[in-house]
Amino acid sequence: MARLIRPTWAIRCVQSGCKTLFEVAKLEDGKQQEVVCPNCGEHYVYPIVGENEDENK
Repeated sequence: MARLIRPTWAIRCVQSGCKTLFEVAKLEDGKQQEVVCPNCGEHYVYPIVGENEDENK
């Protein structure tokens, strides 16, 4: 039986033919990381910085 050791987030691939949901490690504030979808190989950078700033303008 597997055990969760660190906090995680879930990312869903946005490629139309994939839509795989996969887990990534939760990062410290201000840090970003590049991850690759395990199913199709699409690259993502998370968390997206500046997303909330645009909503407040």
